[in-house]
Amino acid sequence: MRKLVLTLTGIALCLILSATGDSLNYLTAKDTIFLKLDDFGNGIFSHQLAKGQTMYSLAKFYGLKLDVLYNFNPDLPLDGSVSPNQPINVPIPDSAIVDWRMAWPRKNFIPVYYTVKHGDTFYKVSKTNFGIVPDTLKLRNRLSSTSLRSGQLIQIGWLNTAGIPDSLQAANRNPLGLRMQSLQLAFQGEKTVKKPQFQNGAAYWQREKKGADDYFALHRNAPVGSIIQITNPLKKTTVYAKVIAPIPDQAYGDDIIVVLSPTIAKLLGAKDPKFFVEIKYFK
Repeated sequence: MRKLVLTLTGIALCLILSATGDSLNYLTAKDTIFLKLDDFGNGIFSHQLAKGQTMYSLAKFYGLKLDVLYNFNPDLPLDGSVSPNQPINVPIPDSAIVDWRMAWPRKNFIPVYYTVKHGDTFYKVSKTNFGIVPDTLKLRNRLSSTSLRSGQLIQIGWLNTAGIPDSLQAANRNPLGLRMQSLQLAFQGEKTVKKPQFQNGAAYWQREKKGADDYFALHRNAPVGSIIQITNPLKKTTVYAKVIAPIPDQAYGDDIIVVLSPTIAKLLGAKDPKFFVEIKYFK
């Protein structure tokens, strides 16, 4: 009997995740949102494109600009050629996830779940990941204790099937994280008093090196402590990094113009240890 239940559950999940919405609606009452967290704390939903849905209208529905949506999907072709059932990573801001008492009429809202991972604690899931009072999350899931097991589904709240206003996406966090937003603002502040220098060439990063939220770079010419803008023209992705030191003369070849942290390289969609970038910096 247990095997039968598990089999039926697996089939149900496959049906839920096959396509999201239909040709007229991006989300319908039959859909369920299953969130995962990316390396930068964004709640990510894998939207399965239905027939007739496009990247442009999908971005608009979720309150995103098209280039931001591509930032979360660096492996997609930039010509917009996507097929039905193509999974598209979409960030879901915490502010768009509402409490059941606000989800009215209920037919316009669908449940949002998070799958517990190894090492998760109830406090981490509630406060750190989603900014929810622990007692509220406990009540919402009718839990008798705060003990969690890997693979457990926790209902975070509900999402409106009408989509996400761009104001909620903008107010919640910069798509690449609050730290990235602060770096970007610092760079833009420099632009008001200094003229940027331009450079293009090879970037290098160490794939095996670990690091969390290390938004830094080594550069030959930019002052230590300054912010540089780095663009991967192949992926059409731009990020910002803080220069923490010059590139050591003997450690890298002359063709390397910048050494990136793994976090920055990942944000740029890098696959190989060396790849082409365009840089703006201030002296």
